[in-house]
Amino acid sequence: MKNKFYLIPFLFFLISCSNTQKINSDIELQVIKEPMNTEDPFEGYNRGIYSFNIVFNDYIGEPIANLYNKLPNFILTGFSNVFQNLGEPLNTINSILQGKPRVAGSSFIRFFLNSTVGIFGLIDVAQKTGLKHQKEDLGQTFYEWGLWQKSSFIMMPFVGPYTTRELLGSLADSIYNPIYPNIIETTTKGRILIFTGIKFIDYAKVIHLADEIKKQPDPYIFMRESYLQYRTNLIFDGNPPEVEIDNFDFDFE
Repeated sequence: MKNKFYLIPFLFFLISCSNTQKINSDIELQVIKEPMNTEDPFEGYNRGIYSFNIVFNDYIGEPIANLYNKLPNFILTGFSNVFQNLGEPLNTINSILQGKPRVAGSSFIRFFLNSTVGIFGLIDVAQKTGLKHQKEDLGQTFYEWGLWQKSSFIMMPFVGPYTTRELLGSLADSIYNPIYPNIIETTTKGRILIFTGIKFIDYAKVIHLADEIKKQPDPYIFMRESYLQYRTNLIFDGNPPEVEIDNFDFDFE
């Protein structure tokens, strides 16, 4: 498509594709603070946008991404570092709002070091000191505040998958992002170009995995479940609660 016809950051958190056969099961799931809606209320719409994004990917997105990926690695890394660094102020604010002072401090120091010693973010100096990048957005903050416990999956044209909570949070993040105008003075068009750049770089990093998704029995379900797992991992900082399954008795027809 996090880029994409689905912007595949979620491919780093791949989970098994749902079986396309009908499954009758007697399962009791005990999930602590389940962050995602297990239903797909927008499935009809989502599948239509997914199909549109695939066509866009095949004829426009992928050829451009393949050309971009032919640039020298140091240039690709530099571009990626710059755009990632621009997200650190929002990571800092949302970490504070979520009551994570250690993460907030780390994100703030990362931004300071990389913007100065790292030459405006071209070099991830902070990573070398042990300060790892950790994405925190308003969608995650909404969940931590208990304002929006279960979020549904939704596809967007060109930019791919979101959850409804993440989508609303992203819109709000774009309004109060401290990067504008404190660090970068630009117009609305400039903001859109920066957003497009961030999405495209994420997309180009994983474009080689696009064919693997298409090989799944139901590519849409595979993508949906993978992305929901990705967002769940972000909410729980990589340590989501384990799902306890009782009466594990599947009856395949």
